[in-house]
Amino acid sequence: MLPNDINMLVSFLNTKLRDDDMSLEHLLEINDINLNEFMTRLDRNGYFFDENNNQIKAK
Repeated sequence: MLPNDINMLVSFLNTKLRDDDMSLEHLLEINDINLNEFMTRLDRNGYFFDENNNQIKAK
């Protein structure tokens, strides 16, 4: 189960992105998370996805 807290979720996902070397799309898919909804949630909470570094970052 994924954390509900946005900060914990970002930390968890960034760890998976780094350690498991997978794309955000794939990571969200295997965790049954809609990409568009997730990107909106990131934006609302002051985060964005940096494609060049494959990392979620604060704005």
